[in-house]
Amino acid sequence: MLSTIQNDPVSIGQKLALRANTILDVCSNFLVIDQASYSEADRKVSETASLEKGIIEYWSEPKRSAHKTWKGICQKEKDMLSPIEEGSKILPAKMATFKREFDLAEQKKRDELADKAKKELQLKAFELAEQGIDPVAVEAIVEMSEDALEATPVVDIRGKTTFVKDYEVRIIPGKEHLIPQEILQPTTPQMVKALEAKIKKLAKLNGGKKIEGVEIISTQSARRRTI
Repeated sequence: MLSTIQNDPVSIGQKLALRANTILDVCSNFLVIDQASYSEADRKVSETASLEKGIIEYWSEPKRSAHKTWKGICQKEKDMLSPIEEGSKILPAKMATFKREFDLAEQKKRDELADKAKKELQLKAFELAEQGIDPVAVEAIVEMSEDALEATPVVDIRGKTTFVKDYEVRIIPGKEHLIPQEILQPTTPQMVKALEAKIKKLAKLNGGKKIEGVEIISTQSARRRTI
């Protein structure tokens, strides 16, 4: 097909496009009513197949060239992004470690202060009772004081980087039989990762609650926003 078209003064692409644009009308309007028209239709089918092949051949080299160019551009993009992708993981990891330690320290402070305040509150309640204050009034004072303790603001650190609670899941060797049957599927060593991924989804749903036979580690992953 291409060899025939190449002899035409009109460009190959234009000629192919012209023939392609007439195919639908020709095929739609052609009537097969006798043996002669049947044979003619058969010839046109072969001609159409040849034209299709010719169009594919015509575009094959530009497609290969474009694909090669595309792959080269993608590689350059990948090379340029690679240090950014590696670097962007470092600071969030350090921030997550600091935030985890900060949150634990703040929780410890709150627990210690709450424990101290409750002891003082119990002592105060005892003193009020010793003074003959109505027990109902003492109980009301205690409840109001406990509510005030619970309302103590939580100290937090903020920035453009936010952290979403996540979980890492590892099946404890030798404890596989303790995993609940509803989440356990027949596995091979090659399927352990897939099973861990499934349990990880369950851990997210139940807030990291204990699952027998599985070690669940609470982690935080960063969500980065531009300035």
